[in-house]
Amino acid sequence: MRLMKKNDRRSCRTLVAIIFGFMLLTGCAYSTNVQQIDRLEAVNADPRIILMPPDIRYYLISAGGIPEPHAEWTTAAKNNFVDATQQFADSIGTNLKVISETNLSQTEIAYEELHSAVGSTVIINHFGASKLPAKKDVFDWSLGPGVSSIAKDHDADYALFVHYRDRQASGGRVAMGILAAALGGAADFGSESGFASLVDLRTGDIVWFNVVNAGSGELRDESGAASAVTALFKDMPTNPEG
Repeated sequence: MRLMKKNDRRSCRTLVAIIFGFMLLTGCAYSTNVQQIDRLEAVNADPRIILMPPDIRYYLISAGGIPEPHAEWTTAAKNNFVDATQQFADSIGTNLKVISETNLSQTEIAYEELHSAVGSTVIINHFGASKLPAKKDVFDWSLGPGVSSIAKDHDADYALFVHYRDRQASGGRVAMGILAAALGGAADFGSESGFASLVDLRTGDIVWFNVVNAGSGELRDESGAASAVTALFKDMPTNPEG
């Protein structure tokens, strides 16, 4: 058997370290949230939250590194997520109403898109290094008072918005990544991240916000979706009687 040369051994150790580090990264979830209120409030005794259709998208990364939308994975993930969220709400005593994606008004679609934009900005400018001087460390984010129209349409006090992205590496992409690592380079093996906002429909203010990364749970699987929902909605305010 041919003995490995010193450079070969070094390359092998580098390859193993890169793959092991990637496994640790994808297997370790983090959750960071901001909570502005402890309890839900409403005119009636039982505050209602509406779950807006979750903005969940799955992608398959080709061997060339191009993320391609995967409709089947996306549909399965959305269905599992909604079911798991309803079960989670029931378990903590929250009055949750799920809004169907097929019945959204143009106003609701616009606010879904606005939430994705605002949430991405929150991650960059509140949790990230690019702090906004005007806000400093104060969490002061809103979708605007116009969102109150959603409250009237659905007789709700709060809206729960969700943004989730999962990019899975194809077999060809994994092979390319291993080859790149062997040559001392790096490759995109995919990523998983999401954030959720609880919005007060009277004011439009985001009163609770949470962000999670890889390892929170696989939405394409029912049990994985339950784990992801638990991580994403960690410490979310509940009803006074919940």
